[in-house]
Order: sequence, then C-alpha cells, then structure tokens
Amino acid sequence: MINHSKSVKLGIKKSLMVVDMPYKTYNTKKLALKNARKVIRETKCDAVKLEGGKKVIDQIKVLIKNKIPVMGHIGLLPQTVKGKFKSKGKTSKEINQLMNDALLLQKNGVFAIVLECVKTPIAKQITKKLKIPTIGIGSSVYCDGQVLVTDDLLGLNSSKIKFVKKFINLKKHINLGLKKFASEVRSKKYPTKKHSY
Repeated sequence: MINHSKSVKLGIKKSLMVVDMPYKTYNTKKLALKNARKVIRETKCDAVKLEGGKKVIDQIKVLIKNKIPVMGHIGLLPQTVKGKFKSKGKTSKEINQLMNDALLLQKNGVFAIVLECVKTPIAKQITKKLKIPTIGIGSSVYCDGQVLVTDDLLGLNSSKIKFVKKFINLKKHINLGLKKFASEVRSKKYPTKKHSY
C-alpha cells in the first residue's frame, strides 16, 4: 500500500490524498498509531482512512490526538466483508448503527466519512445531519462527493458490483492495441524505418 501510495503522490498537483489503512494494521491503538505514522511519513499523504465506526473509535481518537487527519468509512466495509456486497441500512438496527457511527465519527474529529453501499434514504439522512462531508460509493447522489475505483470506472476489470459504472471500456482498447502490436511484430511491419534508429 505504501509503494502504491508513493506512486500516486508523484502524480498529484492539488488533490487531497487519503491512504486506506490496510487490513489488520489498526487492530489496536498502539498498532494504529505506529502504522499511520509510517504511512504518513513514507507516502507524504494528507490523511488516512479507517473502516468502521464504534469498533475503531479508540484508534481514531489516538490518531487525531496525535495530529493525524482521519477519514471515516461506514456502511459496507470491503476489508472485512464476507461474500457478496450487500447494501446497508435495510433494518432499523442497521439504520441506527449507521447514524450513531456517523455522529460518533464526526464528534471525534474525522474530517469526512465514506458511505459505502448505504441505502439512498439513509445516505441522504446522514449527509443532511452531518456538518462534515460524506463521500458516496454506491450510496446515491445525496452524498457530498463520490468515489469509485479507477480500474472499475475505466472498465479494466470485470466487476459485477451494482454501483460500478464503466464509463469507458479501456480493457477492450488495450487488448486491441496489444493484438495489433503482436501482429505487426510477427509480420515484420513493426518497427518500420520510421520507428527505428
């Protein structure tokens, strides 16, 4: 994750860079602080993101107390989900947990919260209630911003997740380009004089 994030940082001009803390790197307060400091130091990112609400609030408090900006993440938690991606906010228990987690995260200093696969009316309600921004992923237009995995939106994989919209099919174009390259190499059409020294 650190190496990928270093690469991302090289391409950033003015964007906020938030690094997801990898699975099991923030199980305890001590571990969270040690690893978040390492991520910030080595990647030069602006903030870290932790998945969960009440379950990780002690870790979040420690990070914020130590001047490490934190983005929250509630709803579907991809690092720990087992099986299919399912929407959150169907039952009154889930709705209460989402709302309580959102308010708890805000109260303890996160600067924004990702809402993943949260049902539309609940995402709208949370966004309206909070003073900090919500970033949706499969959680409706009522969030303050949106995020999507780049490989998904560019059509580089065959994801069948409901909220994934392929805005272009780069995989198709990449495959066509590679086939054309291979064909021209085999037939000695490439490299031509123009493409040779």
